[in-house]
Amino acid sequence: MIEWVGLSGGGKVTSIKPKGKIFVTEFGEHRADVGNVIPPQRAGHIALSSGIADQTGWCPIDPVTFESKLQPGVHVIGDACIGGGMPKSAFSANAQAKACAQAVSLMLRGREVSSPKLINTCYSLITPDYAISVAGVYAPNRGLLADIQGAGGVSPANAPASVRAAEASYAEGWYKTITHEVFG
Repeated sequence: MIEWVGLSGGGKVTSIKPKGKIFVTEFGEHRADVGNVIPPQRAGHIALSSGIADQTGWCPIDPVTFESKLQPGVHVIGDACIGGGMPKSAFSANAQAKACAQAVSLMLRGREVSSPKLINTCYSLITPDYAISVAGVYAPNRGLLADIQGAGGVSPANAPASVRAAEASYAEGWYKTITHEVFG
């Protein structure tokens, strides 16, 4: 059984009792065979201290150029930006980086930046030959990156082993590709 206890539900961990596998919160204790404490998420200290993050702890951006809405000339991608419906994932950050680089290049030359279409795919490799995935396509809409309805989707729930094996192969291919793109 998996249970998530958010901060608003009394999930702020104040201490841990490792021998008893107990997580102590402001409002009680939780015992778990396996536990994962996730700290409050927000943009990094540099974003907060330089004034590109707002009161939410994230960086509002123009979804066409990724330029900060708070500090002109600064562009923010990935986990730090308010990406609307686009998830915070490596694939998203990679797609945003490419769109942002193109936007900056066009802006520096005084050219118009067109609205990008961005994709995201997340694979979960369950075993070496069994994977599932979720994919989405996003575009600027009302000041945020929004999901394009009808684009993307999730792995079929009752897919045969051959489909799961193919997705495992796609996951490995994605990993090799993005690792090469990022690190050469």
